[in-house]
Amino acid sequence: MMIRYNIYTVYQGKEYRVRNNNGLAKLISNDADDLKKGFIEKIPDTKNLKYTPEQLAKKVYTLNVSPSEIGDVYEIATFALYQGYEFRIKYEENGNYILVGEYSPLLKKLEFERVDKYGYEKSVRKEDVDLVYEKKTLRPNFFK
Repeated sequence: MMIRYNIYTVYQGKEYRVRNNNGLAKLISNDADDLKKGFIEKIPDTKNLKYTPEQLAKKVYTLNVSPSEIGDVYEIATFALYQGYEFRIKYEENGNYILVGEYSPLLKKLEFERVDKYGYEKSVRKEDVDLVYEKKTLRPNFFK
């Protein structure tokens, strides 16, 4: 399963990541076929930002459209049940899931490591997770 944590919508029957670009829906794709729909290739600004070679190799295409041209806007996040508790999966690495959470006594009990002021992470083997699933949350006021 692909690990997702982003804002999405549907445009012309296809799901895209979406951003609010000054009241317009900025659709984001990695599919070159979307150039046929009017998407343009985004050239990364490598002067100010540090990109990994993998990020630079992945082409990004964008298109601004009116919010009236898209479907509902929603957030999708991937979660796992681990030892009876729900955690968001940040990413997958070397056959493990990186689970994330904010501070609670439970995280200390489950031996999560603090990675920033409020954030905690733990690498767990995929086979130690009981269930992996996505949650979809509507974002009705995304453009307001």
